[in-house]
Amino acid sequence: MSARVVMAAAGARTPLGLGAEASAAAVRAGIGAAREHPFIVDRLGNYVNLAFDAGLDPGLHGPSRLLALAGFAWRDLTRALAHLGEAPLRSPMMVALPEIRPGFTHEDASAVMQGLRRLGGSTIDPIQVSVHAQGHAAGVAAFRKASESLGSGELDACVVGGIDSYLHPETLNWLDGRRQIAGEGSRSGFVPGEGAAFCLLMSDAACRRLGVAETMHLVAAATGSERCLIKTREVCVGKGLTAVVRDALTSAPGARKTIDHVICDINGERYRGEEWGFVCLRLGRHFKDATGYLSPADVWGDVGAASGPLFAMLAHQAASRGYAAGPRTLIWSSSEAGLRACALFESATMPAASRH
Repeated sequence: MSARVVMAAAGARTPLGLGAEASAAAVRAGIGAAREHPFIVDRLGNYVNLAFDAGLDPGLHGPSRLLALAGFAWRDLTRALAHLGEAPLRSPMMVALPEIRPGFTHEDASAVMQGLRRLGGSTIDPIQVSVHAQGHAAGVAAFRKASESLGSGELDACVVGGIDSYLHPETLNWLDGRRQIAGEGSRSGFVPGEGAAFCLLMSDAACRRLGVAETMHLVAAATGSERCLIKTREVCVGKGLTAVVRDALTSAPGARKTIDHVICDINGERYRGEEWGFVCLRLGRHFKDATGYLSPADVWGDVGAASGPLFAMLAHQAASRGYAAGPRTLIWSSSEAGLRACALFESATMPAASRH
């Protein structure tokens, strides 16, 4: 990247908060959102523990639910950008969606894309919307695509978003049948959640022109793939994730290669925890504490395709409010179909001495 890429603002909606600030504060406080759903039961007849948005109708699902979550997060982003002035900022939008699965079809992805095209407002205008139905890692992968366009000067601004919800009867039945839902009868499951986030990335030149504070920079991003997938007989030793983390470390500017903090989608499934364990064995010297990661799924549930943008929102809030563990934060995510992605952010507000 030739030009510096700035994380200018973020908007969010999670089971823990109505916006980015409340959600980040709740995660920092360790407040949990998991609770029994009022009417959905598992194969054993127990009410399923879910992390769901209490502000939405429990019976709402499909594209309508995803677009409702997206609308909340979008309004939160536009509020954060209200100071930009009267003319709306024109920006393309890249949005991560769930992988195709029971309860989410190609037609659903198209319906969500059409709904996103109707988003707008007085502060930001999405001139082009693309969706990427690749699950957990899709949002982090979108950071790489956006950074390449911003760094080359092709774009001045780009919105990276992610939306997901496991609260669909077919999706939950599918997860239950594969014993992926945490609870009785599952030794390696997760709490299904939901959420949405939109992050505005800008070039440093555009930030200076519009008077946007450069709180955090995106300094490197990488994508790759893993051949040994979850729920198969193949043994995953983290080769794909190791490669993308190594690529990000190699491409990051400056001599400092220490990662101060990690935010990831480890969610209770043994596969994900072991995958990261192998990365730690190979690259542990690059981390202040590779095992001291933050896994927000512990409190707001697994948020699927919303993971990457929500993780970036958490890093941005920490940098903005001065409680970041250090200047450099790595976020990473793993999709079930094999996509692996990571992004490295650096706080622009930390004392200069702490960045070397």
